[in-house]
Amino acid sequence: MTGRNVRLAAGAVALVGGLWGLFNPTAAQFASTTIAGWALLIVGLLQGRAAWQASEARERAGAILFSAAALFLGLSLVFGPFGDGSLLRNILGVLLLVSGAAKFWMGRALRGDPFFPVILAAAGVSVVLGGLVLAGNQVTLGFVLSLELLADGAALFVLGFRQGITQKAG
Repeated sequence: MTGRNVRLAAGAVALVGGLWGLFNPTAAQFASTTIAGWALLIVGLLQGRAAWQASEARERAGAILFSAAALFLGLSLVFGPFGDGSLLRNILGVLLLVSGAAKFWMGRALRGDPFFPVILAAAGVSVVLGGLVLAGNQVTLGFVLSLELLADGAALFVLGFRQGITQKAG
């Protein structure tokens, strides 16, 4: 499986997981976080594989950071919660900020590219969600995670499509 296909597969998993979480409003909070947790684990593993296959150091660094954030958050959701949940919220907030920073990092190479606004928007969603969670706003984790998965999916699809265009041109 090429890096392009890995990113497209990870994007599809993230989008499906995000939509599934958003369109199950009657599901319990536990179900939303479990769905998002497993989707983040799969996204993290696929993004880790993409990092392994990356040829440029900048691309590899961004993919490793993205993968680590997704894996840690997914593990925290699947095997958590910790204590009263405040630790999980703080971890989630920080990891969302890290995820946003990783998307900004990976998107820097696309400045001036038609795909750049999508990466920038996905990074912004992650940063805003991280800020909301850390500020203590009363947002449900399932909703936050679903939005993050949608942002991750959009970023991964754009990066995968961009990689395919670059490979065909080169």
